[in-house]
Amino acid sequence: MLDSDTTVVDLDGIHVLIVEDTAESLEVLRVALQCCGALATSVATAREAEHLLRELRPHVLITDINKPDDGVALLGMAGTILVATIAITAACGRRADLEAEGFVEVVESPLDALEVCRTIRQHLLIPASEAADSD
Repeated sequence: MLDSDTTVVDLDGIHVLIVEDTAESLEVLRVALQCCGALATSVATAREAEHLLRELRPHVLITDINKPDDGVALLGMAGTILVATIAITAACGRRADLEAEGFVEVVESPLDALEVCRTIRQHLLIPASEAADSD
């Protein structure tokens, strides 16, 4: 759910691929990203995400690493395609390991969706306006 700080984060034109197997978390992220201007594509499995990474070439990948299939395994493919890879985890003790794997940020659940939007903005290497122009 969006928190009481309603400062809008500019993600206009940024394409985010969300890999999350919990329907409620996926919906909260999708709505928050869309409210900030991002194009949010969501899938429940790493297998679905592998196909979409090649096809859509999103700017950002957000993946739940506590899924039945391996969210960490997506990093190999994502590294050459994406600007930022962000892990979602309930295991707060894994931050250093996940950052060593290549995630630019680790977000602990329960999620603050607006904070996830701020995190994306912080790690983008291109301005949102340039992303919108390239589509």
